[in-house]
Amino acid sequence: MPTHQDQPPTLSEAELPAIAGARFVVVEQEGGGSTLDVREGELEQVYNLRDPYSCTMFVALCRREDVTVYRRPRQRSTTVCVRTTISRHAALWARFLMLTERLDTKLAEAVRQFVGDEVDSSSR
Repeated sequence: MPTHQDQPPTLSEAELPAIAGARFVVVEQEGGGSTLDVREGELEQVYNLRDPYSCTMFVALCRREDVTVYRRPRQRSTTVCVRTTISRHAALWARFLMLTERLDTKLAEAVRQFVGDEVDSSSR
């Protein structure tokens, strides 16, 4: 079972990090001209994960990617909030889905082996 240290911190509204919206930036060109560029802003996304193991893996992935992950007061233990850019949300979720498939495969193997070792042998 996941431990307390695997869980994200619970932050009150006052403790939440500020969201930096998208902004326009003037970029000076070498030839003397300039262009207008858009810098991606942050947004908060709430993820409702299916079980404690998936939640632990998602929190670890967020921390590895140096993404702000937290829980609001009274949220379920498998719900986490993440603040980052849209492109980082997409990359994070894609990586999580790939890891979830691998986790499911390993858990299924472990259950089959456990049943074979403990249940089938104890019925003899």
